[in-house]
Amino acid sequence: MEGKHVGALALILFGAFLFGKNVGFIPRPGIIWPLLLIGLGLVALYQAGTQPKRRETESGEVIYEVKGIPALFQAIVIVPIVFIVGLVALIMLGVLGPFFLLSLLFIPFVLFFKLGWAFLKVMVAIVAGAAPLLLILLLLFLIF
Repeated sequence: MEGKHVGALALILFGAFLFGKNVGFIPRPGIIWPLLLIGLGLVALYQAGTQPKRRETESGEVIYEVKGIPALFQAIVIVPIVFIVGLVALIMLGVLGPFFLLSLLFIPFVLFFKLGWAFLKVMVAIVAGAAPLLLILLLLFLIF
């Protein structure tokens, strides 16, 4: 991509961001930046896989190695990525936040049914070890 295209794309994105923020489509930046990082990572991953590798031999011949990603692999990879990004976006925007918090309550029950009584033994040890630390933290919070 040429420099003038990057500049034009940056202006378009900045204008769209300001327009969306003024209209009320875009929430606060704390919600947007993780999604932007995920998108930039996906773009970088795609561009790294599609760039042909150029090398020259001793005789001056130029050889391009093109390692294309098969369409089936892209389809297999993109489905969980889109699902996870969509789920994280819905949780961060507050649509699925309460359901996510309620699902955290079921984790100990699932671990108990998978691990049995060993899970309870480990939990008792963790509680016994963490209780003094939590008490100290509580006292520090009350002091300061």
